Amino acid sequence: MSTVVQEFKCRNCGGKLDVTPETIMVVCSYCGTPNWFVDSTEDILVVPSVGRDDVVKSFLTRVSEDFDLKRIADKIRIVEVKGVYIPFYFFSIKVEGFYEGWKIERVVETTGRRTQVKTRRRRISESFSTILKIPVLARRSAEDFSLKELTSHYNYSNPQSIPIGNLKDLKNLKMTFLRSEIGVEEASVIARDDAGDIMLRRVSSKVDELTKFVCNTKIVEKSKLTLLPYWYIIYSYGEAQYRVAYAGWDCHLLLAQEPVMVYHRVSYMLGAVSGCLISALGLAFTFAGGLNPIYSLFSLAAGCAVSWFFGGKIVEDVRVEGG
Repeated sequence: MSTVVQEFKCRNCGGKLDVTPETIMVVCSYCGTPNWFVDSTEDILVVPSVGRDDVVKSFLTRVSEDFDLKRIADKIRIVEVKGVYIPFYFFSIKVEGFYEGWKIERVVETTGRRTQVKTRRRRISESFSTILKIPVLARRSAEDFSLKELTSHYNYSNPQSIPIGNLKDLKNLKMTFLRSEIGVEEASVIARDDAGDIMLRRVSSKVDELTKFVCNTKIVEKSKLTLLPYWYIIYSYGEAQYRVAYAGWDCHLLLAQEPVMVYHRVSYMLGAVSGCLISALGLAFTFAGGLNPIYSLFSLAAGCAVSWFFGGKIVEDVRVEGG
């Protein structure tokens, strides 16, 4: 049984096109004509992107100015620079409802040399009504490094978006356009579920025991499918590789992976030791009778938290910094 392989050709010159199932648009390598593989370019918005050279320049500037990276600048090598247009839907969701629960409060009472901690439960009941901005990735799966930061920066900076058919200089842009895998109706369901989950986390943080939660969600605004430009650079230092991600419309740094140097590990070690000292000194003063037992427990908990935080960093090979 023979298999028929469909061959795609440029609508202008007839040259062969390299097309995958994810392709929205491909630029003909022979004549530079953009060939679209969507029903209507008017239904898709795109945020214009800077070029590859601008992203590389931004990275090199950071290397030359960053306190840690400039020390190893001569040993850093760029391995890959890639730009991708990632599809999203953006929703404004009105969330209304109410919740009930119990808040546990601890009160310290001191009488002479005697200290008591009393616990009381206070009932909380409150209504809520707010508008949430919810981004929905229009794909089943995608590289998740800094995508949350990408949508947050998009909502903050509010860059101009245009119909994808109006995008200029496509031949020199050299970016991959990812096709959406879910429609607006499925994205709407996801957005409403996400909005409800966000409110549940918010109200849960206000009480120690949540007894009732009622939440209604309504879409008040939704965008067309919007493609955001996302650039990343992979660079090497020593035997390891690291990733840096940028928003394509303004070269804003989203997240950057950086190597952990020896002096970082030393500082983490000192932090872990300081946490142990905080706990030890608190216990020592308590046994000597110079510190209230309540404060002793606090210093023990604080010292353990500090030691745990810095102790975990000692074994890490990568640091992650935000823009």
